[in-house]
Amino acid sequence: MKYCIIMRCLVILAVFMFISSVSASVVGNDLKIRAEQATQGLKDLSLTCKVTYCNMQELKKVSKDFTQRYEIKTSTLMYKSPDKIKMEGKLGLIKMKMVINGDKKAFIIPAVGYNKKENIKNKPHKRQSDLDIGMFSDSLWRDYIVNKVEIEKGENGSVYKLTFCRENAKSRKMICWVDADSLKLLKQENFESDGRRIVRYVYSNHKRVDNCIWVPSKIDVYNNDEKLAGTIEYEDIEANTGISDSEFKL
Repeated sequence: MKYCIIMRCLVILAVFMFISSVSASVVGNDLKIRAEQATQGLKDLSLTCKVTYCNMQELKKVSKDFTQRYEIKTSTLMYKSPDKIKMEGKLGLIKMKMVINGDKKAFIIPAVGYNKKENIKNKPHKRQSDLDIGMFSDSLWRDYIVNKVEIEKGENGSVYKLTFCRENAKSRKMICWVDADSLKLLKQENFESDGRRIVRYVYSNHKRVDNCIWVPSKIDVYNNDEKLAGTIEYEDIEANTGISDSEFKL
């Protein structure tokens, strides 16, 4: 009798685990389809990026070179779906530019004749995408390995919790939270391989641009001490203006 009870419990547990894994897979696939359908109208995006707050000491706690991202106080960004990005800004009087076009990436400083190009096909950690801008789309499944999709109860309703990683850094997980109704990207956390959280991004003040994508106009960055380290705000957000491929020429 005892053996039968144990076996029955094991069978029930196995069935439960199978149903749970299937349900998680279904949720993830449904979300991917929703994201693709919701953002299929996005062809290109442009905006102005401004650093409105930064605490260099707190930024250093994220990583030694993290402060460099906040030294350029104002920059312009262009994105063209699915894999083109250009950022331009000035460090003092020196103009600099970063361009990603498919598997190619370049850093350009015209004043000193600097033009470094590299192939990033096998270097996913050097690739930026719409997720880095603060947008949620099906590109997450193309650029990362999505390990888990769950549904949680958030402050304002249900949210999707996605756990993912890069192909060349599988031990360093990332987690993002997405509003289940609107598919706004709400928050993202990045972790080291030892499980230690190193940074948290909180996205707010979202704007619906050209009725095809939600873009946050404010991004707050917190370090592992829960201290606000930096704030970036977007202005002049426009979508589908017909940005030419020539803008991303390397």
